[in-house]
Amino acid sequence: MKTPFFRVCLLVVALAIAALYGHVKGAEAPAGRAEPPAPPPPPVETPKVSAQEVLASIERGVAYLKSQQAEDGSWPYEKLEHRKGLTALVVFALSECAVPENDPAIAKGMEVVLSQPLRMNYDAACAAMAEVSVNAGKYVRDVAAARDLLSNSQNDNGMWTYAAADVNKSAGDNSNTQFAVLGLHAAMSVGLSVPEVVLKRAEAHYSTTQNPDGGWGYQPGGPSYGSMTAAGVGALYILGARLYVESEVCGQYRQDPRIAAGFAWLGRNFSVTYNPRNRESWVYYYLYALERVGVFTGERYVGGHDWYMEGSRFAIDSQNTDGSWTGGRDVLANTCFALLFLAKGNVPLLVNKLSAPGVANVDVHDADNLARFVSARLGQRVSWQTVTMDDSLETLLAAPVLYVTGHEFPKFSAADVAKLRAFFENGGFILADACCGSKDFDKGLRAFAAAAFPDVPLVPLDRSHPVYRSLFNLSAGRYNLEGVEAGCRLALAYSPVDLSCAWEKNDVKAQDEALRLGANIAAYITGKEPLAPRLEQYRVISPRKVTAPAPGAFTLAQVVYGTGRWNPHPAAGPKLIDFLNAKAGLTVSSQQVNITLTDKNLPNYPFIYLTGCQRFTLSAEEKKSLKDYLEHGGFLFSDAACGKVEFDESFKALMRELFPSAPLEPIPPDSPVYHIAFDTTRVNYTAAVRELNPNLTTFTLYGVKIGGRVAVVYSPYDIGCALEQFPAYGSRGLMSDDAFKAAANIVLYALSY
Repeated sequence: MKTPFFRVCLLVVALAIAALYGHVKGAEAPAGRAEPPAPPPPPVETPKVSAQEVLASIERGVAYLKSQQAEDGSWPYEKLEHRKGLTALVVFALSECAVPENDPAIAKGMEVVLSQPLRMNYDAACAAMAEVSVNAGKYVRDVAAARDLLSNSQNDNGMWTYAAADVNKSAGDNSNTQFAVLGLHAAMSVGLSVPEVVLKRAEAHYSTTQNPDGGWGYQPGGPSYGSMTAAGVGALYILGARLYVESEVCGQYRQDPRIAAGFAWLGRNFSVTYNPRNRESWVYYYLYALERVGVFTGERYVGGHDWYMEGSRFAIDSQNTDGSWTGGRDVLANTCFALLFLAKGNVPLLVNKLSAPGVANVDVHDADNLARFVSARLGQRVSWQTVTMDDSLETLLAAPVLYVTGHEFPKFSAADVAKLRAFFENGGFILADACCGSKDFDKGLRAFAAAAFPDVPLVPLDRSHPVYRSLFNLSAGRYNLEGVEAGCRLALAYSPVDLSCAWEKNDVKAQDEALRLGANIAAYITGKEPLAPRLEQYRVISPRKVTAPAPGAFTLAQVVYGTGRWNPHPAAGPKLIDFLNAKAGLTVSSQQVNITLTDKNLPNYPFIYLTGCQRFTLSAEEKKSLKDYLEHGGFLFSDAACGKVEFDESFKALMRELFPSAPLEPIPPDSPVYHIAFDTTRVNYTAAVRELNPNLTTFTLYGVKIGGRVAVVYSPYDIGCALEQFPAYGSRGLMSDDAFKAAANIVLYALSY
């Protein structure tokens, strides 16, 4: 007798591996010219879900699963012959929720999975997925055994049933079949081959058994419903089908009617509170299957609904107090499915791909293929999604890279340009690509760069730039990037030579340089630091209130000088002001002042800040004014942005020239400048510092004494860029938390001594 657990288990876990490990090559999509996907229907109101809520829900669910583990390491099920399959499903869910391999629950569960014989197809598939998730390299032989069983047990009609040796070669169901496909896909993800005939038979089955309404049922000819339709769409994606397949002409696609019809069915029948057309059955399995489809396509919306936000809200609200999910007879299976939905849909975003009116999405799969390549090279699973300029600044900032490509450049309004400028000032980065080397795109991009960054030109990036060596050494090649380098980091990178078509083709051997350059860009932008989960990446950007200074309020003044980039980190000052007001006990004017050294009002500011990331010089008049300011009671704080040697050398030379008899010397560790408000005698440094000096934890500032007082404090390590809280590749400086404390100490010291 077929139990609900088997029907669901075979389908549910099915979609899990597909998004993680690439696509199986399958038959080409049926012909039929179509445009790339149209914009989704207008989104409905989306419920709010925080990263903290998701993580807390996952923690409760993981605790529940652990509490149900038997003494022998298994998770009990009423049918002893299915003990291996359910145990593997739970181990897979725990592993995908970041429970480590050495955790006792996973260690004991894996002992059960490895010790029990392979008898059933779903056992083999669950085991393969668990083994790949926990430690693919360690268990590759066991995965191969599961692959062999699944390959040999396929029926002649392309389907699978429960028994590994089915005497009825025309039997089977879509649940077992999808689950078997996922198990085979897990095997292929670790380099194991699967007979092509097995994959082709499976694809032929899904192609010939799809219902006229676009959906699938549990068995061929059965009524369509949500979980089976999502599973069918997911299976076709796994087997190499895609909604749109590029033709020989860039930007023209043949539509796969199977995928299109299945996706349309899901949009028409969308729900997150029940399994469409099958209300009483397996809602959490359906949610997980729906999530896989959303991740495969990169779409935030299905039928106008933000599937992850709505599904997460429902899953969190319907969780039982003990951490489990009910929704059906099998609580353990439901809990696994709900956890897989929450954990996998929260994969960090690397790329937001811009969709703009009138600009065709000429390479539909480029961002998807790039995200897969980057995931394997950076060691962290990352994802992508589409966005529009109507989306909020928070949504644009949810991924560190905003990707703009096409044959035409978007026609941005003045408000759009202002939003993109704010996007950069809050840590964003724009990657632009002229698809097919389009001259129209090139012209539009250059006009945009001039409007958005009027003070910093778009220039070719020298091959010594770290973007060419952040991960792979690309000291030579056909892709020569141009960039807008504002301060320590790129605000915009532009490839006049087509990258997107190379990413679209996803041919690692033929397009190796393009994919490697994409991975280099990702490593450069992230600083090779792990990205936060998707929901944590949605930062709320609150407009700063600029108010008149309160009587006696301290005003942060930054020095403007003529040669060199005087403001390499524009967000640092405002963020430091907020920190001083909130955490350091100071009353600080909300508005930073930028002032030249020759300004007559310079003496009115007791504290000035000078920074940069390049060599710089001051005029004779500027030098005289700075010397007079310091000798008459003023205070100068300076740091080398990103720890740049060029600025460091220039600043030290300036101090020697101005004060030849008062050298720039280390400030002793017992000075109040290290602990007046926060203890910064020991600090945490960025990866670039740790690579050169892994044991460095002490913090040393340098000072110039004038008339017995310290009038100049200087840090050769970066503080200002760290205040922006955006990663800058190769930055030699303090980590963000310590940078705020160090800067606050320096301000308080200047005002107190």
